Amino acid sequence: MTTQRQSLGLHDPGAFHDACGTGFIARIDGIRTHELVRQAVAGVVSLTHRGAVNADPNTGDGAGVTIEIPWDAYTDDLERLDCAGHAAAGRLALGMVFLPTEDAARARAIIDAAMQRTNIQVVGWRTVPTEPSVLGEAALRGLPQIEQIIVRRPAQLDETDFERLLYLARRRAEDEFRAAHARDADDPIGETYIVSLSSRTVVYKGLMVAPQLEHFYPDLTDPRTTSSLALFHQRYATNTLPNWRIAQPFRAIAHNGEINTLLGNRNWMFARGPSLQSDVWGEAVSELHPVISEGGSDSLAFDEALDLLIASGR
Repeated sequence: MTTQRQSLGLHDPGAFHDACGTGFIARIDGIRTHELVRQAVAGVVSLTHRGAVNADPNTGDGAGVTIEIPWDAYTDDLERLDCAGHAAAGRLALGMVFLPTEDAARARAIIDAAMQRTNIQVVGWRTVPTEPSVLGEAALRGLPQIEQIIVRRPAQLDETDFERLLYLARRRAEDEFRAAHARDADDPIGETYIVSLSSRTVVYKGLMVAPQLEHFYPDLTDPRTTSSLALFHQRYATNTLPNWRIAQPFRAIAHNGEINTLLGNRNWMFARGPSLQSDVWGEAVSELHPVISEGGSDSLAFDEALDLLIASGR
């Protein structure tokens, strides 16, 4: 005898599939709450058994959450930067950035210049509150300086065009970091990583086990941190040594990797790069090559390809 189970909203109890290590939660009414953020954090903690740990058990392969930008939680910094009104009007974007501890000022300047070159006004920088004492020894050795850049949307742009401009600005900054690394592999600037840059969402992640996440990032326990959706991931690395930048979620996805056609995919993306054409990008399309960065995980490469498609209108 079969038992019929009723669907509830978007949930179909008959459509379960394994998605080890990842999760997504959303309110179908679109209302932003702190409770949803708490549920997302609890969700990723529930995946701790799935994540890997270092020989130092306090250092994991990475964990994190993607949520809507909680502007209310940044009130003090917005008031300091005299931009609270712009946040309320939906005219700001936020970038989460892993800066090199040895040369953070130069890395900031490169990102600022990329924004200005793309006609995006930089409002200022916010130091992200963190608690390093919860991390393991290996995670502490690679701990970046974590800050957020706040920028303002040009008056003539809608949100979609603004997201596209943010993508271009990020790629321009990344080109500078890549060039610095090519000139000198030991230049710390090459380690700069823009975790997320959007007017919609922000990624809180790091080289840690999931239970450390909310303790390392006090923003996540602030009652003013609200969201109507969240994506979360606990990482188990199989083909890439763990580091801060390849903790997940990435900018668009959380993904378990294991892409066994990885080398071919990378080569095809690189080969196609010089012939990219797009009415959306015009002459700027040449600045988007290479789409895939070197040395990242297969999931990072997938995210970079998908990110380009989204920014290009897919």
